[in-house]
Amino acid sequence: MKDWRAQLNTVKKQIKQQRTIRKPLPSYFNFKDHGAFNFDKALQYFDWNLKDCPVEIDFSTCRSTNYQALTLLILYLWHLKSNNCRVEFKGIATFGEGRASDVWKKMGGHGLFQVSFSENLNFITDEMKPLIAIRGQNDFRLAMKRASDYSNEFSIEYINTLKHVISELLYNTLEHGIAFFQDEKSWNKQIPSLIQFTWYKKRSELQFIIGDMGVGVRRHLAQTYPEITDDASALLKAIEPNVSGTFANTDPYKAKNNAGMGLFISSRIIRKLNADMHIISGDSVLHVSPTDLTTRTLQHPWPGTIALVTMRVEKDRTFDLDQMMTEFRKSALQEQEAKSSADNDNSFYVSINNYFGSYPVDKAAAISYRDNHLMPAVLAGKKITCDFADVESSPHSFLNALFASPIKNLGMESYRRFKFINAKSSIRETIDFILEDNVSGNSINFDV
Repeated sequence: MKDWRAQLNTVKKQIKQQRTIRKPLPSYFNFKDHGAFNFDKALQYFDWNLKDCPVEIDFSTCRSTNYQALTLLILYLWHLKSNNCRVEFKGIATFGEGRASDVWKKMGGHGLFQVSFSENLNFITDEMKPLIAIRGQNDFRLAMKRASDYSNEFSIEYINTLKHVISELLYNTLEHGIAFFQDEKSWNKQIPSLIQFTWYKKRSELQFIIGDMGVGVRRHLAQTYPEITDDASALLKAIEPNVSGTFANTDPYKAKNNAGMGLFISSRIIRKLNADMHIISGDSVLHVSPTDLTTRTLQHPWPGTIALVTMRVEKDRTFDLDQMMTEFRKSALQEQEAKSSADNDNSFYVSINNYFGSYPVDKAAAISYRDNHLMPAVLAGKKITCDFADVESSPHSFLNALFASPIKNLGMESYRRFKFINAKSSIRETIDFILEDNVSGNSINFDV
């Protein structure tokens, strides 16, 4: 009888080994490739189709990683658990400075399943690199307190500004980052969102990542804007003023509350402070910086939303946060009024700065916007108002990609249908050249 049981256990073990999906972590598990962000490099590791099978995560193969990449790994492991996968670890005891197992221990990764199934538990982590599960207001307050713990390194303006950006991103993940475990044993358990802070004292730099497994930006905004059909457009829409998926069938520009202003103001703060923010949702990533506001398509999508912010603290710099916020709200109000006026006049309005940044250079982004928004408005017979307020400069290649085809399509009618406002002289001259190159004439409608 014992021999029979031993043979049966051996067979079971062999079957399990044959069914086990082994996923060794890559040697270099990070978001950067030779100093430049390359999110596909890390995201390609995640296989979202695994279900009802044992999965072995091998840490021994990873020589270099960071807290942000392993934060996403925790979300992925919760997803596997949701898909009824039994997760096992290999090489978790292989320690060394910077190795995945060492970082995993410092961030309290071993407690991920206890945290996910108990709302009263959170991660036990390195004091300067806290990892926090976000499930509700108590976790929200904990995250804000941990952000305040860095205040002895910052000026009061910086800590208040930082807390504003973090709170808005956390509100977003609480609103549309909700997901639940799907296996029958934990049907009503929520998959938490995560926030992880890393303070690099030597270079006075704070980096934090917020990630979730929720519906994503596009599906969230589709409640109000069903015309949005791709992730890149949804991300760009999300940073416009008064844009929210919570309005449903109401008009967000007529709403009297402050909903929808969070990402608009946060993106403006990021650019004002010479910081960087990447927002990933679905198959697209949006980069926000003082000189860049562009989207890129990812080969390996993320099912929810990720926000990664890098902020360099300039200790000697001073600024008036209240004045800055007043300027942002004034800018938002002007844009709302311009859009409302355009809607009433059957016109089309675009803020170049809010859609492409202060230094728009991305030709691919210009072509995408032209094909998905500008040309449909032209073909619909609308008058086009292009607002260049706060745009410092833009090369001919970008402006030509954005305007040449619509101008050529309209011909002489371009002079009547296109209106360019608040454009600097160098931009006016470039557009003038593009106009002359595509139609006959010597004038264009400028309102400075």
